Amino acid sequence: MPGLERAALADLVSRVNGQVAPKFGWTDVARFSAMGVPAVNLGPGDPGLAHSRNEFVPVSQLRKCEETVFGWLRG
Repeated sequence: MPGLERAALADLVSRVNGQVAPKFGWTDVARFSAMGVPAVNLGPGDPGLAHSRNEFVPVSQLRKCEETVFGWLRG
């Protein structure tokens, strides 16, 4: 996974307890990577349900994601 060894992204990875996995399908991360800019996708929910009729995200997962991102941004 490109860029995860960089300090800012390594910190984010530590905040999700090292639980990282590749995402299959096109995202803007591919565009950033092509420009040499490290980037990650981070979000709640089941990627297998993304953009499907059955897609849903529990509110508890939204809150956890918000806490993670804001904590990371605050440093």
